[in-house]
Amino acid sequence: MGTVVVIGHVNHDRVWSLASQLTPGARITYFDRAVRLGGGGFHTGGQLARLGNDVRLVSNLIDDGHGQAALATLKFIGVDVRHVTMLAGESILTEILLEPNGERTILNSGDQVRPHFEVSEPVCGDAAYLNALLLGDGVVASLEKIPLVISQFPLRSASPRPADIIIGSRADFPCEDIHRLWEKAALIAGPRLNTLVLTDGRHPISLYDGCELRQVTPFRQVSVPDTIGAGDCFTGAFLHSLLQGFSLVVSAEQASQRTAEWLSERALTA
Repeated sequence: MGTVVVIGHVNHDRVWSLASQLTPGARITYFDRAVRLGGGGFHTGGQLARLGNDVRLVSNLIDDGHGQAALATLKFIGVDVRHVTMLAGESILTEILLEPNGERTILNSGDQVRPHFEVSEPVCGDAAYLNALLLGDGVVASLEKIPLVISQFPLRSASPRPADIIIGSRADFPCEDIHRLWEKAALIAGPRLNTLVLTDGRHPISLYDGCELRQVTPFRQVSVPDTIGAGDCFTGAFLHSLLQGFSLVVSAEQASQRTAEWLSERALTA
């Protein structure tokens, strides 16, 4: 097992389970509404901790009831929270509209400004994963010394970061050529970039090194009404397998299998 630095948000998701798919102008009912923890920091960090890794989380939480409850949950699942910054204010819920077919629409406040991620002292590990836009100098300096860094593909303007692997979802780039995506990833990750990973739901996973494209077909496919967090779970399992010395292809296969198991188990307990 390894020591992994996870840099990302811990969100408070209010999930609206809709009775029908979203349709412009329609009246839509929901049959359930629940607040639960989410975000890349929570889902990916949690998956890595479940697999036995020492997880050091760099994140920000609001010092209110929601934030304190989240901090307690993170400690309970085995995540090191020494680098979590508690900020004054009131937690803002992320609204998620979940359709019966598993599609989700995420609503964020247009005027919400999230603070950048920073550490007061260097943080080290065998690997790092970040799902973040704005990074402080201390975080970037720490990443430069970590041998394996995986970054989520930012969907908006983001701080440059040294990363060996950029991972994203094909759904976020439906019409873009993979070589063009590689060029965008290289601008974010710099010269360390060696692999672009694109997941695509139940479709093959793409592994691209700038020249060669490899496709990995998931061994197991599941159909569940709730896929929130699946991508973050995949990334945690993928990084775990790489730390065990497995190849990119085998790591993608194993991550796909573990994600399918996680989705199935959550569906049974929902």
